[in-house]
Amino acid sequence: MAMSIAAPVTGCLSAFCVPGKLRCTNYRKNGDHMNIEKYKVFLTAARKGSFIQAARELGYTPSAVTQMMNSLENECGFSLLQRSNKGVVLTKEGHAILPYARQLVEVEERLEEQCENIKGIHLGRLRIAGFTSTACAIILPVVERFQERYPNIDVDILEENSPKALAEWVRSGVADITITTKQPDYENEWILLNVNPYVAVLSKENPLARKDCITAEEMQISQVLMFRSRHGLESNVAEYMKKYQLQPLSTFTSNCNYVMLKKLEQTSCVSLLPVYMWDFYAPMHPGLTARPISPPLSCDIILTVASFGECSVPARAFIECTKEFVKDSLT
Repeated sequence: MAMSIAAPVTGCLSAFCVPGKLRCTNYRKNGDHMNIEKYKVFLTAARKGSFIQAARELGYTPSAVTQMMNSLENECGFSLLQRSNKGVVLTKEGHAILPYARQLVEVEERLEEQCENIKGIHLGRLRIAGFTSTACAIILPVVERFQERYPNIDVDILEENSPKALAEWVRSGVADITITTKQPDYENEWILLNVNPYVAVLSKENPLARKDCITAEEMQISQVLMFRSRHGLESNVAEYMKKYQLQPLSTFTSNCNYVMLKKLEQTSCVSLLPVYMWDFYAPMHPGLTARPISPPLSCDIILTVASFGECSVPARAFIECTKEFVKDSLT
């Protein structure tokens, strides 16, 4: 991952260096590039909800971020972010400006990428989003493969455990690519990477662990420990449980698979996980085991973008690396 390091520079607000590119840029207060950088600061502060977090991600000092935001708001003539001791949130005017700021920054990034590609230098930045488990099990190995080929392209991995939120991130431009599970009425453009079966995960001490395959009828005698994002259960799991009358453990849910599996070690419950997730978590939970389920349940792992026809050169290269990884590791 590329990191940014802030450093004071006489006569300008700040400078940052990106390892790999070894690029240092001084931004003049009234320069055009400085104006673009102000919008990057605005977008990052809005996403992070904090000037301090935005400064850390972009490689500025917090005072430089505050100075740039004040300057941008003076240019706009109204406040974009509401400040408080808890951080920052978008104002009504900030919400209205946000999509246009994203477009402006994306066009500047595309222009820079194209200029470098014409010169034969692969340069750019990608924002890849997914579930925490997907980020570890799929996205990170793909990034490692990708950066071996394109070391000058920076990659940001964004984590979110709600499929609905991930879909919105692609539509709004927060993420260039997401790797997620397909939900009903999915609107973004997508390609199917893998159809991944679910397994029942349970304690090795659970009597059901002695079976080679666990039926839905057998799971009816156990409560099901559920993963729940801030937008609810995954639709295919919810439908499966309703169809086969499986009872959720109503006193506990989690939006973190690691927490859910730690809880599972302490109960006689079962949980339903895609195989790729279980394969990743299994070494961390030696007290748990997994069994196929009948009738079977599966999820579609998809890669999504706003428009395949408008993908940047780095995004297209990342998509090809993802297909290669899935073919080598998930099939």
